Amino acid sequence: MKIKAFHVSHYKNRESIKRNGLNALSKNYGLIQYGPRVFFSIDKEDLAFDFVNYENVDCWEFEVDLFEIKKDPFSGSKNHFYIESGVSPDSVILKEYY
Repeated sequence: MKIKAFHVSHYKNRESIKRNGLNALSKNYGLIQYGPRVFFSIDKEDLAFDFVNYENVDCWEFEVDLFEIKKDPFSGSKNHFYIESGVSPDSVILKEYY
């Protein structure tokens, strides 16, 4: 079963996302560290703006298999999840920008 997912990213990444899709990135420094993943929300009204700032942000939509998603351990929202693989450029749609 597939569900809609919404990923927010700074607009400076727009052209790269159009070309390459959403890459699963790691973070190996600071208090919060994690392996390769793409973070997203399953509710467009509950996006993770606090992780990317609140201005000059794009909202990308894609579909993900329900069995692939994992709960985001860094967010208190019941709607925030991640996957450990990237999303191809032909699978992402720029929905809105803020």
